[in-house]
Amino acid sequence: MHTALPPQLTLTLPAEAVAGFASLLQHGMLVGIDRPIAVLPFLLTLPGFTAEYIEQTVQTIFINGVAADSFDRLLPAGSTLALSAAMPGLAGAIFRRQGLHGTLRSQPETKAAIPPSDAGFITLKLFNSIATDRIRDLLPHGICCTGKGFHDFAAQREYLFQPPVAVSFADQPLEFAELLQTVAECSLLLVKTNRED
Repeated sequence: MHTALPPQLTLTLPAEAVAGFASLLQHGMLVGIDRPIAVLPFLLTLPGFTAEYIEQTVQTIFINGVAADSFDRLLPAGSTLALSAAMPGLAGAIFRRQGLHGTLRSQPETKAAIPPSDAGFITLKLFNSIATDRIRDLLPHGICCTGKGFHDFAAQREYLFQPPVAVSFADQPLEFAELLQTVAECSLLLVKTNRED
């Protein structure tokens, strides 16, 4: 999908600080598509996702808030895809893909079919160990998110932005209060690391 890149927020941080940003992925990253795409080929386009990793680790799939059992499900633009590793207890058993207790799920109401959009964004949300595993691959390549999503993430985690971590927006350094004000005014944002190793 060929669109103008959103403004870039650059995080300069030591390698050991990257894991602290994993929960940003729960707020959702936006991935552009040209046409509807199935879950598996969509995930394989992303840094760090291999077929083996997906098969072994992704235990729960939600598409637009409804549990799904197959990586073959088609994702039109505007879809929200949420992935989780194994969840504990009965909830985990009920929502696990192809699990024995899948029949206990409430079934979504049937709605009139809406023609799938072609080009647009899929919102991908990653939880628990999947977020922790993949943040080191995704952040250096850039995570596109809403300004509000990043604001809500950062506002609760001022400690992540303390020195030696440095933040710049359009090549201008920002203090924490300026960061919150700046991202709140952005509809979309590209967040990347410029790591200090």
